[in-house]
Amino acid sequence: MVRFTDLIRGGAGKDSPQKRDPKGPPAETQGQKREAPATLDAEPSPPVPAKTAHSERISKPSQPDIDWYGLAEAELTRITEAVRQNEPFRLDDLAPIATGIVEALRGSDQLLARALSRQNRLPLIASMVNVGIVSTKIGMGLGYPPDEGVRLALAALVHDLGMFRLPESQLDDTGRWSAEQIDGLRGCPSMGAELLKQTAPEYPWLPEIVAQAHERGNGTGYPQGLHGEQIQEFAQVIGVADVMDALLHPRLSGEARLPHEAVRMLVAEEKTAFPDRIFKSLLQELSLYPVGTWVKLTSGETGEVVRLNRRYPLRPVVKVSIDQNGQRLQSPRELDLGRNPLVHVKEIADTALIPVSRPV
Repeated sequence: MVRFTDLIRGGAGKDSPQKRDPKGPPAETQGQKREAPATLDAEPSPPVPAKTAHSERISKPSQPDIDWYGLAEAELTRITEAVRQNEPFRLDDLAPIATGIVEALRGSDQLLARALSRQNRLPLIASMVNVGIVSTKIGMGLGYPPDEGVRLALAALVHDLGMFRLPESQLDDTGRWSAEQIDGLRGCPSMGAELLKQTAPEYPWLPEIVAQAHERGNGTGYPQGLHGEQIQEFAQVIGVADVMDALLHPRLSGEARLPHEAVRMLVAEEKTAFPDRIFKSLLQELSLYPVGTWVKLTSGETGEVVRLNRRYPLRPVVKVSIDQNGQRLQSPRELDLGRNPLVHVKEIADTALIPVSRPV
C-alpha cells in the first residue's frame, strides 16, 4: 500500500538514478552536467533508437516574456485542425515550444501554476498543454536531463492527437458516452501513433510512447492492456499527468478537484496503475500542497502556495495575503516555511471564505 509519508521520505529518483525503470530513459553518467540548454533530437538516445547521421537538433532557450502556454495551444490548434481535415502536418514548430516549456519550468513554476489552476471545463487542446507541463515537472523529479525532458514534453503535448479523429460532436458531449463511443475512444492512442508514423517519421521514437500513454501498469489501460515493464516510462509519466489533469478539469461530467485533492485521490486510487517512483516524483514536484493551493498556517495567517521546497515537500513558500484576523493585507509577503521551522501548514484553506481584494 502506498503511504504519503513513505513516498515523501523516499525521494524521487534524482538521488538514485540507477534505479530507473529499464523501459524508461537511461541513467545519467557520473559527473554529467545538467545546466546545458535543453535540445531535441529527432532521433533520440536510448532507450529509443540511436541517432542517425541525419538527426535534426533543435534548440531554443526559454525567455521569461514568452507565453509558451499560448504558443503550445496555438500550434496544437493548427496541428489538430490538420488531423480533422485529414491533411499532413509537421512537428517542426511544436518541438521548439517543448524546449521552451522545459527551460521555463527549470526557471520557475509559473507554467505549472497555470496548468493546475482551477478553471471551467477546458478544451482538449488546453488539457494536452497541461499534461505536457505536468509531465515535464514529473520528469524533472525523476532526474531526466534536459534533452530527455524535451522529448517527454513533446510526447505529452501530442499524446491525445488521435482523439481528433473522433467526431467533434463526441468530444463536445459532456454526458454519458455510449459503449460504441467508448470503444472509439479506446482506439485513439493507436490512431495517434499511426498518424505520427505517417507524418513525423523524423521522430521514430514518438509513436510507441503515444500508443502507450493510456496503458496502466496493472493491465487496466488501453488499447492493449499492457502490464508493468511492457510500458515505456515516458508513457507512464504522461499517464499520471493525464489522470491528474482529468481530476482538476473533468472532461465529462464530474466534480473538479482542487490540486491537493487531486494529488491525494491520484495516489490513493491509482496506486497499482503506476510505479511508486513516479508517484514519489509527483509528490516531490507538486507536493501535497501544489502551487496555487491556499493554506492556513499555524500562525493564523492564510496564503497561496507560490513555490515548492524540493528538500521539504510539506514546507512550501507561501504568499501570505490574509492576516490572523481574516483581513486581506495591503502588501502580501512571501514566507518560506523551509526557513521558518516554527510555522507550518495547518490545513487547506476554504477559498470561498477568502475575502476579496479591496478596490483601490
